[in-house]
Order: sequence, then structure tokens, then C-alpha cells
Amino acid sequence: MKIKHLVSVLLVLALGTFTSCDWFNNLDDVTFDVEVPVDFVVDVANPSYTGEVILDAASDPDVEEYADKIKKFKINRITYFITPTQSAGLNFDGSLKIKSNGEVLCSVTDLTLSNSTEIDLPADLDGFNDLASKLLDDNQETIQFSGQFSTTPDVFTVKLRFYISVTAEAL
Repeated sequence: MKIKHLVSVLLVLALGTFTSCDWFNNLDDVTFDVEVPVDFVVDVANPSYTGEVILDAASDPDVEEYADKIKKFKINRITYFITPTQSAGLNFDGSLKIKSNGEVLCSVTDLTLSNSTEIDLPADLDGFNDLASKLLDDNQETIQFSGQFSTTPDVFTVKLRFYISVTAEAL
């Protein structure tokens, strides 16, 4: 009987020596997905436009709950939806950037903006990774939307949605 217990203890010790500490540190991690909205109200009086808003991940109740325990953000995708635009066939050339360092999150050329369903923006993975690391500092970052519109004047809202995975310590 005592040999069974001894074998069990030796097995646990052996597994402990071959298992990294990271495995134990990540054992209590929780990963969840959030959708963080950012809206740009565009009042285009001339073709050039630049706007800034704060992407605040902590506006999501789950992120707020784990704010001090977040280990990682991952930007999965960014989508947009236009509401409402008066100009049919309004085109846009421009980009979405991190204001603090100018890192591009996505760029578009000749994008037709119209009242439509939610559409994915093309991803710049380096920009996504940079934004994710910046969100670790204080859960927010200023986002800049700028470019050229084909037609003016018009007033509409560009509704961006950032789809983000968050990893945090559960305990």
C-alpha cells in the first residue's frame, strides 16, 4: 500500500520538473471577447477630413472587472458601418491610425461609403499588435481617422467596432 503512495508522489514530482512555471501561471487565466465601439461624426465641408476619438476598452464591463489583471489584448478585426449619408457613391481614401505613434491600423483606397451592413476593414497586423500592446498600459488609446472624401458637403457617422480578445488572470 505504501508503495502506491510513493509512486504517486514520485510521479507528481517528476511531472513538476518537466512542466514549466508558465503552465502553472496560465492555469487560472480567462480569455473573453469584447466589442468596443468608436464613432466618428463626420461633417465634411471640404474633401480633407481628420478626426480623433478615444478607444476605451474599459468601457466594456468585463474589461473593467479585470482591468488590473489583464495580461494580453488581441485585436481580431475592425468593422465599419455608415449612418446615414446623403451622398450616393461617396468614396474615401484614407487610414485609421494610432495617434500617439502614427502606426496604421488599416488603409483604404477608393472605398465606397454608403448606408450598408457592417463591413470588415483590411487589417494591418503590425498596427493591430501595436494597438494591443498600447491598450495594456491603461486600457485606452486615441485613434485617428483621416483622409480624402470624393464629395462634399455631407454629415454622417462612421461607426467603427473593434473586436478584441482579452486574457486576464481570473484570481
